[in-house]
Amino acid sequence: MGGYELAFTMRERVAGGAITIELVGEIDIMAEQELAPRIEALAGRRRADLVIDLRGVTFLDASGLRLLLRARNRAVRGGGRLRVVRGGPRVAKVIRIVRLETAFSWLDVPPGADVACGPRDGSVPA
Repeated sequence: MGGYELAFTMRERVAGGAITIELVGEIDIMAEQELAPRIEALAGRRRADLVIDLRGVTFLDASGLRLLLRARNRAVRGGGRLRVVRGGPRVAKVIRIVRLETAFSWLDVPPGADVACGPRDGSVPA
């Protein structure tokens, strides 16, 4: 009898004053059942500043969308906010098809991300 191997992971960290939740893999009904209590607990903190990073998500279905909406609603009820880091083309297509683009505040990178700002040797590009 074989066991079920999870097709998703969740990591959390605090950066830039926000709790960033990085989702990776397939965010489907199995993921929602496993992750919803953890994400709702974080979103339920008073005045939570929550960021959900979708860059590592390879699949998102209605259950994943429901997870995002529940997190947003929970954060707002507690006086906080939820922002979402844009995912890849497949994830963007699902969100576009169901017309949820305006339901979230979108970021290109999570707060505190190490974004390269130019050469590290101090030289200025020509």
